[in-house]
Amino acid sequence: MSIARTTRLAQRWILVADADQDAATRLVNHLTQQGLRAYHTCRGEEAVLLAHSRQIGAAVIDVVLADMQGTALAARLKAIEPELPLVMTSADHRPQTEAEARRLGILYFAHKPASDRLIGGVVQKALNG
Repeated sequence: MSIARTTRLAQRWILVADADQDAATRLVNHLTQQGLRAYHTCRGEEAVLLAHSRQIGAAVIDVVLADMQGTALAARLKAIEPELPLVMTSADHRPQTEAEARRLGILYFAHKPASDRLIGGVVQKALNG
C-alpha cells in the first residue's frame, strides 16, 4: 500500500461502540497498532455525535450499548452515511439477533468472543475496498 493511501486511511476514524470496556479497549489498541485512528464509546448517542463531527471510515458496534441497542445505532449511522461499513458484534448467539443486524446492511457479524485480528482484518478490507 502506498504511503499516501496509508495516510488517507489513517485520517479516517474507526468508531468502536461497545458497552464492554475491556473488549473495546483491546480492539481499539489492535486497530491503533494497525495504523488506524480508533475511538471507543459505550453510548450510542455519543457515537452519533462523533459520526457528525469526524470522518468515520467504519464502525464496529456491539448489539448492547449503555443507552440503546446497537441495531438502533447502526440504523442511525446508516441514515447519516449509507455506505458506511458496519461490523456488529454480540455475545447473543440467537439467529434472530444476527438476522436483525443483517437487515440493516451490515458488512460482518461477529459472535463474541470475537478475535480482534479478525475484526481488524474485516475493517482493513472495508477501508481498502
